[in-house]
Amino acid sequence: MATGAGQVRVALSAAVCEDAELLGAVSIGERCAVHPGAALRALAGPIVLGERSFVEDRAVLSNISSEAMAIGRENLFESGCVVQSQRVGDGNHFEPKAETRTGSVIGSNCLIGSGVVVVEGENVPDNSILVAVQSEEGGTHRIMRAQKDYLIKSHAALIQKYVDVFPRGAKSAYALEKHHQLLQATSP
Repeated sequence: MATGAGQVRVALSAAVCEDAELLGAVSIGERCAVHPGAALRALAGPIVLGERSFVEDRAVLSNISSEAMAIGRENLFESGCVVQSQRVGDGNHFEPKAETRTGSVIGSNCLIGSGVVVVEGENVPDNSILVAVQSEEGGTHRIMRAQKDYLIKSHAALIQKYVDVFPRGAKSAYALEKHHQLLQATSP
């Protein structure tokens, strides 16, 4: 399903499934994993995915700006999230159904919870947790609070587990290359 292969760069240790959708100028860093059904769509400017980042099935990273979408290292994009932020720092976690819109900026060590929408042009500061809470009337509202140190350490441990399981060359029985066809690495 991968398209635009001439513009796609995959690091040697990255595992990118052939069933992922890659459009435009996409660069995938070392020890990353892009699962089947994930989409990285560089529709205008490029997408640069930092090392040790993971894009699960049905997660969509989309850049409609002419500027590069710069994504830091050690980010986790869970199934069904949609990320259009211009910049994403390091160590972030995007839960299922989280959405960030064009022109938004996500700092480092943030958790964007399920159902949260980060609006166009919004800047989420470092070490923030955003969650959506349903009210008794049935509506939802968003709560933002500071990230705790133990949660940052927990995210780092989770990323290390992903690094041990999914990238190319992983010894795990769940390594992507054992169950899916992978794109060839294109960068040293």
